[in-house]
Amino acid sequence: MKILQIAPQVPYPLVDGGKVGIFNITKHLAQRGHEITLLCFKRDETADISELSKYCRIFIVPHSTKNSVFGLINNLFNETPYNISKYMSVEMEKYLRRLLSTNRFDIVHVDHLHMAHYGVLCKKEFDLPIVLREHNIESTIMERFAKTVKIPIVKMYLEIQRKRIEYYESKMTQEFDLCAVITDSDNRRLNRLQPLARTAVIPGGVGAQYFVGGNESQREPFTMSMFGGFDWIPNQDALTWFVEEMMPNVVKKYHQAKLIVIGKNVPRKIMKYESEHIVFRGFVADLKTEVQRYQMTLAPLRIGGGIRLKILESFAMKTPVVSTSVGCEGIECNDGKEILIGDTPDQFVQRIFQLFEDQKFRTSIAENAYNLALQKYTWERIAECFEKSYIQINSFRIN
Repeated sequence: MKILQIAPQVPYPLVDGGKVGIFNITKHLAQRGHEITLLCFKRDETADISELSKYCRIFIVPHSTKNSVFGLINNLFNETPYNISKYMSVEMEKYLRRLLSTNRFDIVHVDHLHMAHYGVLCKKEFDLPIVLREHNIESTIMERFAKTVKIPIVKMYLEIQRKRIEYYESKMTQEFDLCAVITDSDNRRLNRLQPLARTAVIPGGVGAQYFVGGNESQREPFTMSMFGGFDWIPNQDALTWFVEEMMPNVVKKYHQAKLIVIGKNVPRKIMKYESEHIVFRGFVADLKTEVQRYQMTLAPLRIGGGIRLKILESFAMKTPVVSTSVGCEGIECNDGKEILIGDTPDQFVQRIFQLFEDQKFRTSIAENAYNLALQKYTWERIAECFEKSYIQINSFRIN
């Protein structure tokens, strides 16, 4: 099939879950023999197309989506949610129309709600079938974020944005031939939000390169890691919550305990926590080798939706995970078997202590999680699911 993929960013290098999720759909559909054309924004100077070009034709439109005070204030007089309006570009629309006028495509795959209006353009002006990959239910993220904010005026602004994004998400999703959500929970949320949306659950996955388990004897005692893109607010909130509410109790019992934070764009307000017990490593080229040095991965998320690829990647690396219920939402894992779950600071800390203190338990959790990831969460299986959906949509339109 000839597939046009529209994405909010160049999905490389693979420094965060958003890029990982987009890149692997492109790569594994191409490996199944499909011809992919990727149209996306170039949002920063780190964008790299060398690896991408192995799997698709790439067309890039430079565009900034950074937040600004002016943009936030100006959006008060605009019905479009601020997080969506940042992705609206006249240049992108022009480029898209030129591309559609000179090329034939069988289907259009749109990554993220932020780019949904470009998909709708493809449908209304060029009569193409369109699929929306909902990496998260955006209204859920906004709702959860608002609950963590205590400043009244900020909370009021977020409530306005929540209502707008809820309406926008409801309106846009009914336009698509299919909305591919990542979890059963997201599927239920979207169906409540827009009963007319045509949905399917297609999870996120893990790259084959991660399925090499670490050696327990090589892991540094009493070490924990958190990794991801820390320009994403849910990750910032998770890290701050853990450092302020939980880390002191961990260090109180285990004086040698260390948290290693791996990832780009850690804000200055969080870097202030750096100490002998909290180490910021920044971006690392070989995530697998780095994570396998430590005894566990932490995912104390209170905000978010979709699926946390960092958890699945840790499973594949045979690294035990301690998470909140929100963090592991959508992954078919069981507390005490493939993962440990704690939703309060005390519960979370006690789960860390369990792993510190029991090597056999650590090994058991890690093995069970590895097998789960191998059985259900490979990108090859996920690309096959998308392929079947595309074929079904085209068959339905023909009939």
